Amino acid sequence: MSAGVITQATELTQVPACVLHVLDRTQVDLFLQHDPSEPSVLYREAGYPLSEDRANGLAQKFEGTLLVRARDYAVFCQDLSKSLEGMLKEESLPPTQRFEVLQVAVAVEIEHSLRMINCDKYVSNAGVVGRQISSLLDRGDVLPADLFDIVRHDFHTFVHVTNVASYATLLAKELGISDQRELEKIAVGGLLHDIGKRHVPGTILTNSEPLTQKEWVIIKQHPLRGYEELCQRDDLDEGQLMMVYQHHEHMDGRGYPVGVTGEEIHPWAKLLAVVDIFDALTGDRPYRTRATKKQALEILDKGAGSHLDKEMVACWASAMQKR
Repeated sequence: MSAGVITQATELTQVPACVLHVLDRTQVDLFLQHDPSEPSVLYREAGYPLSEDRANGLAQKFEGTLLVRARDYAVFCQDLSKSLEGMLKEESLPPTQRFEVLQVAVAVEIEHSLRMINCDKYVSNAGVVGRQISSLLDRGDVLPADLFDIVRHDFHTFVHVTNVASYATLLAKELGISDQRELEKIAVGGLLHDIGKRHVPGTILTNSEPLTQKEWVIIKQHPLRGYEELCQRDDLDEGQLMMVYQHHEHMDGRGYPVGVTGEEIHPWAKLLAVVDIFDALTGDRPYRTRATKKQALEILDKGAGSHLDKEMVACWASAMQKR
């Protein structure tokens, strides 16, 4: 069934419209909304072939917002995941759009594996997704500002870690790192950097009120908890471990968990700190609304030299202005 049926009031979640180029069919209903003030309409019923859209050229001139029911989001992500490898090689899609598909396709698996008692599955997923991210961003035509425009900016864990991993890879390239293996390691480190938050109660992470001193103590333990969980592994190197352990350290020694100064902070942890804060500022949080790109860069600049590496902040700010 194609478009024409107005949906009843229900919670809908936006998904990348570019999937119409590469997905043959999906197990969930797809909805279309031309304007936020208008009701959505049923665009494709579950199981209805999407290839017809491509054959008729509809995907190329698709206008509006593509949506699925919130309760169907996990199934939609799994549909994408099954076709992900082929999609990532689809040269008809710009790398930024392929990243958009990747971010949704890995959502359920990342969130699920992060909740497991043992972290092996999450680390394994990080290795796979990190390789995919670094491969996509290896091309010189992917600009940080373009990626910022298409990434999601909500509070889900998979959004933050995939954003940070991608930004870290692009900043590393801007700083002159060109070795593909090194960029891949940085992307994986970005995906792993907050693994210690597995041990922080969800009530603290989603608290919309100011944290108590006791809650702050718990939050500040997450780099150490993450490092302790990963440090005995033989599939991660020192740089990646320091991204986990040192991403909240400050150049002036006022950070945590140890309070080391700039010369003692690993370069990968320094660059991660810049993009971690940038993404946190520009993403929705329970306790505040997101900052604009301009506002976030101004805040980074204020922390340059004391909190953050000054040259890396300047490099990121310059990269975000390129078009």
